[in-house]
Parts: sequence; structure tokens; C-alpha cells
Amino acid sequence: MTPHTDIDYYLCVSQNYVNAKTTCSGCFACLGVPSRMEIYRFLKENGKNNVSTIVGAFKLTQPTISYHLKEMRDAGILVSQKLGKEVYYSLSGQCPSSTEDCVLNQLKFHN
Repeated sequence: MTPHTDIDYYLCVSQNYVNAKTTCSGCFACLGVPSRMEIYRFLKENGKNNVSTIVGAFKLTQPTISYHLKEMRDAGILVSQKLGKEVYYSLSGQCPSSTEDCVLNQLKFHN
């Protein structure tokens, strides 16, 4: 048996993370970050908004907000739409891991 190396461990963990991002547990883990939960609430209450508006609503930098938005989009929680130079984000009700309705919808989390 060969000893594991740091790179092997990293690849294993990162691959499991990528796979977990497209499951219900991935969505809930993503929303477990307080800033992301606040962004989620903001979009739930205010609908589709561009990055500039979202940044203006929080005491976080634009790169930090953009990072959170990307992670939430990759998890399937948000959808993005580019209009001109602006990117708009809104909540997604579609489950990224199946054709079924999102568990967040079933829990009336989106409504």
C-alpha cells in the first residue's frame, strides 16, 4: 500500500466536494455560511438583482460577494443572467441533482 500524499488527499477531498455540491446536502452546506444565507434572504425578499446592488446591501467587498454568488450558483441555489456588462442573480427552484422539484421548494423555503 502506498502512503497518501497531500496532492492525493486534496484531489480526493476536492472531488468529493464537487460531487457533494450537486446534492441536497451540498445546497444546505452552501447555505450554512452566514453571509450566503444573508444573500439568499436578500434575493428572496428583493428578487433578481445585479452584483452592484447586492454588494451595496452588505458590508462585504465586491470580490467576496462575487465568490459567494459563484459558490451558490455552482451549488444550484442561484441562477445568473448576463445582461450587457451586468450579471443578475436570482433564486433557482430547480434541483441541480435531479429532475424533481428542489427540496427547498418542498420545504417552502423559496416561498
